[in-house]
Amino acid sequence: MRNLRGLYLLIAEDEWLLANDLAAYFADMGAMILGPAATVEQAGRLAKAAEAAILDIDLRGRHIFPVADELVRRNVPFVFFSGYGEIAIPEHLRFVSSLSKSSTRAAVTSALFPGEPMPSVAQPVPTGDDVISLLPKLRLTARLLLGDAGASDRLVEVTLERALEDIDEKPPGSSTADWVQTIMRNMAHSRGASLLH
Repeated sequence: MRNLRGLYLLIAEDEWLLANDLAAYFADMGAMILGPAATVEQAGRLAKAAEAAILDIDLRGRHIFPVADELVRRNVPFVFFSGYGEIAIPEHLRFVSSLSKSSTRAAVTSALFPGEPMPSVAQPVPTGDDVISLLPKLRLTARLLLGDAGASDRLVEVTLERALEDIDEKPPGSSTADWVQTIMRNMAHSRGASLLH
């Protein structure tokens, strides 16, 4: 089980049993649980200290998006976790992983910490070399670098193309996540302006 010792994890969930199940699971991994918060106001207050978050999209009839915006502004990783498939996620937040409440706790953990090894009975353990598992984090980084959803997706695309072209230049033993993130920052610096058009 991954060690999250000392990580401040916000859980914003208004279904008491589910909230407590998530809190117990992540507390067992060493996380310091903020909440669970059952309202947008509570989540907003706790978000100031959060280092990661699991957000139910609908808390007692109100959408969590203002809290999500604050987390994006602070570069805090988070996932949407909802039972409502019909709620439209705003365009500027569509890069965030969105899971249904039927998802396993391991799936939530993998979405929240992409590229980190996670034990799983039903599926192979994702590794740092699993580029697919890195996509949510890459999309978040791209969005923070460029601020525009379309340009961010183009940045992810050109980053992955460059990574494929330069795969032989990847330093032996280096983390794929770190290597691809470095490529993305370089691409944003050199081609960011052209991706915005």
